[in-house]
Amino acid sequence: MSPSTIALSQRILARLMPPAQAEALVGDLLEERRLRLQAGSHVNVAGWYWTQLASSVPVLLWASVRRGAWLITVVTAVASYIAAAGIQLALGYSLPMPTSESVRLVLVLLSFAAALAPCGYVAASIRPGAARLLAFLVFATICVMAINTRAPRWFEWSLLVLGPAATIAGAALSARLRRVRL
Repeated sequence: MSPSTIALSQRILARLMPPAQAEALVGDLLEERRLRLQAGSHVNVAGWYWTQLASSVPVLLWASVRRGAWLITVVTAVASYIAAAGIQLALGYSLPMPTSESVRLVLVLLSFAAALAPCGYVAASIRPGAARLLAFLVFATICVMAINTRAPRWFEWSLLVLGPAATIAGAALSARLRRVRL
């Protein structure tokens, strides 16, 4: 089994349980796999490994729901979303609004990114999955707004790309700084 396959299984489990427990479970599965290979088992060992992993997922999902881990992610994402709206509102009031419509829309785009990047950073610092959920919330909001407004298409498409990208960039910075500190 390749190191990338093992890393993939660790990432799957890390989404469903605390990292230390995920490492222990992967270690147990790898040890059992090694023993099966030494015993000359005729069963497809890679298939056995993924079957064991797949059969663990429903139980781990239920444990995650019972522990309320998803709730922390949702609350963090929604709080970050509200904070980003507040930051953008404050930036909108503090920046002088030019008379040119195009310049005003560019300023809105820049304030949008300036609000979302730090909120993505904070959300990822609290809960890594919260930044991805925040990016999704931003994308969904922009889609709804694009249906109900008469903004230029270039502006709508810029928002669709820039909003989630700024959020994910903030989250990536958080992850990078976390790795540097370790």
